Amino acid sequence: MPTANRRRYTSSDTTNYHRELANFRATDTVVVGNGPAALFLSYILHGNVPRYDPVTHGSHLDPVLHGKLSKFPGQSLCDILDSQKAIEYLTEHFHASSQMSYSDQALPVHTLLDTLMRPNADTEIGESKSRLRWDKNPAKRVDHIVLGSAAEAGGQWTENPVSANWDIGTLSYAEMFTLPGYSFPEHYKRLHDEQLPDLIRPTRRDVASYYACYPKEVGISAAMYSNTIVQKISRNSQGFTVRVQRRKSGEPFVIVCRHLVLATGIFTYTIPPPPIFLPLLQNGPQQPQIRPATAPILVVGSGFTAADVILSQSSHRKIIHIYKWNPSRPSPLKGCHPQAYPEYAEIYRQMKLATLARTGSRQKGPQSDHPGDSLRDWNDTYEGFPNSQVITVCPDGRIEILTANDGVIERTVSELKYCAGRKGSLGYLSADLRKEVGVVDAAWVSADTMRRRVESDLEVTPGVFVVGSLTGDSLVRYGLGSCVYSAGKIIRQFEKDRLVIDGEIDRGVGMVVDKNNKVWGGCTIS
Repeated sequence: MPTANRRRYTSSDTTNYHRELANFRATDTVVVGNGPAALFLSYILHGNVPRYDPVTHGSHLDPVLHGKLSKFPGQSLCDILDSQKAIEYLTEHFHASSQMSYSDQALPVHTLLDTLMRPNADTEIGESKSRLRWDKNPAKRVDHIVLGSAAEAGGQWTENPVSANWDIGTLSYAEMFTLPGYSFPEHYKRLHDEQLPDLIRPTRRDVASYYACYPKEVGISAAMYSNTIVQKISRNSQGFTVRVQRRKSGEPFVIVCRHLVLATGIFTYTIPPPPIFLPLLQNGPQQPQIRPATAPILVVGSGFTAADVILSQSSHRKIIHIYKWNPSRPSPLKGCHPQAYPEYAEIYRQMKLATLARTGSRQKGPQSDHPGDSLRDWNDTYEGFPNSQVITVCPDGRIEILTANDGVIERTVSELKYCAGRKGSLGYLSADLRKEVGVVDAAWVSADTMRRRVESDLEVTPGVFVVGSLTGDSLVRYGLGSCVYSAGKIIRQFEKDRLVIDGEIDRGVGMVVDKNNKVWGGCTIS
């Protein structure tokens, strides 16, 4: 592109440009996904700079980490974490630390940010004071757009694909959901007009409300495009072309950008039931209700989603539960302590009792008292079938179950809740771009899909970053460090580009435009 034709794209040109190409946007960075990690990254890209703060609440409780961070006084954490080597330097002692309890499963950069935001959160009640200070610096602001298919900010937290009770407690404790600028305790007090209690597992309703309100409270709403479907992303000569459609209006538009952040997570889609269950799913207005409403509900699945569905039912509703049982790869419910998670521990106990009864190891009968006994009369309302398979399904609700010992049992059910899990997808990336990021199968993305790539570098291919649960760390608290690392690289590149171009970039667009040649920031629109 000839230098003579370059000029800044100013706000006064907006009307004329939109007449030429009304559904076009140019920006520096596109973030795909609107869950907690995307919100946190947007907060940083709005010019909010994190710095280690050993003054307000004292130095970090890990003296080794404090000593290392003290070598970078006043520096932004985004600048300190400028490479994998820097992350290794700050975290290499974590596995041997006697002062702190560090996760050995999460990525080191995620563990690092978690301990700076919530030191000793797992062991000290009410003592989790952040050792980060957030400073507003407009010079660090990078123009960006956050695209999410969810109707509101918060991603999968705002969705309920299996109709579970919104008032079931979350797995994580309340302080683990907080993002900077507007904390979960602040939101809880606004909702309930009382202080957040210690060691509370908030309802999913409250968490969804918090993330939905977060953009407005911290001033990042303008960057949010929720209820938006990303159809295809491909690489162009200077960055990426993103083709998008608004869900409600059907309006398509195109975005060009220099940086792309994948934050769609690994829980976007529910795994659909196999075709054999179709008769239980067809119950529209043209087909009268022929299944008895009082018949049991059929729940298929062995994880938390299946447990939430069971917990959402009336205590008098009968449940037929089909699940996998493999002692070498147990259900995640097994890790739920009866005192911390009594409801999940009780469901796992019922699954185990049903397994023992079906294999003849133990007859199901009167049980001793347990914390979850008050949930329902399990003997009368719960029937478990481990490692079983539905082989026949009729529209009237009759099903045949092939049990693990090759017996066939007939039951009648009123409805199906298929809870085989949720996975992500990178189907919105072009085939060439998927190949670049190391994903061959676009259909499903799990916690393992990107793990090896992000362990080497969160910039998995030039200009493409992976953050949040897509890295393989599914808890909110362990999905934020990747955002700090990615934001640092994006900000440094943005500043570098600004120095190369003659004149300052208009931060409303973030790119230089050649109007005559239909070229935006060197990206030809096709």
